[in-house]
Amino acid sequence: MASIEEVRAAIAQAIDKASQSQSALQQAAELAEDAQQLLTSVTQGSVQGDVETTNAQFQQVVQGVSELQNYLGAGISGAEGINSRL
Repeated sequence: MASIEEVRAAIAQAIDKASQSQSALQQAAELAEDAQQLLTSVTQGSVQGDVETTNAQFQQVVQGVSELQNYLGAGISGAEGINSRL
């Protein structure tokens, strides 16, 4: 059986990994926004349906990342709460 200190250390590692994930997700959202802006600027005035669809897909990526970040934040808070009670 693991000691309390070992459990705390493992939870701290989990929190660190989740924080790293949040940073990576933030970068992914920023890159998707950049891609959307580039596509929008070069296709401005286009009447092709796939242009709108593609822009909407990039926007969905950004929104999905935001949702994932919320889940990660809740997980981090939960893990911190567990750690503080040990």
